[in-house]
Amino acid sequence: MTVTAIALVACDGGDDIAPLPIERRFLTAEDAPGTKPDPVETRQTTTDVADFIVVYRLIDPDEDELTTLLQETGFEGTGVDSRFVGESHSPDVPHLISAYIELESEDGATSVLDVLEADVLKPCPGSCATLITTFDVEDIADARGVRRVATAEDIEAAGTEDEQPLDSYWVGFTVGPFVYTVELRGPPGSVSEEQARNIATAYHERLAGP
Repeated sequence: MTVTAIALVACDGGDDIAPLPIERRFLTAEDAPGTKPDPVETRQTTTDVADFIVVYRLIDPDEDELTTLLQETGFEGTGVDSRFVGESHSPDVPHLISAYIELESEDGATSVLDVLEADVLKPCPGSCATLITTFDVEDIADARGVRRVATAEDIEAAGTEDEQPLDSYWVGFTVGPFVYTVELRGPPGSVSEEQARNIATAYHERLAGP
């Protein structure tokens, strides 16, 4: 697999396109104060459709269907980056995962966002104690919000001892020909829908511009 850093462009949803550094396409401390770059799950980018599923991890993708869609919508590249909340990093602190996917058109971006939302709404393959619900992100037009939570009690009741308790809030939206997603995740009780909405809104406002 060849994973490379690529230069991206900013898009305000209109015809004007201006250069934007790669690091500005991901969540920053400006969008999420109190967060720091993850020293373990480091940034990955690729322009190769074949590497998409490796870089952008999905719940239960249909690889052939997704590859065809990306080719048809003019896939240009994708990237994923992770940040953590707090003074020191550990697997038990809340994390923020941001990602972009660049397509050729706004319609293509919407089509890909539809598929990403459908994937995050899927149950885990096999047995899973995760409860999946949707939530509104009022300040971002056409944004999608999905919560996935599995408590220790749910896991015990389901008999899926290999699972770890986790609460996750995922938000997806488009800006021009780009799809952006952000996920706030951590142990149950450590993250909230309000936090996820606020971070996603700040992220969107910076990306969309004035």
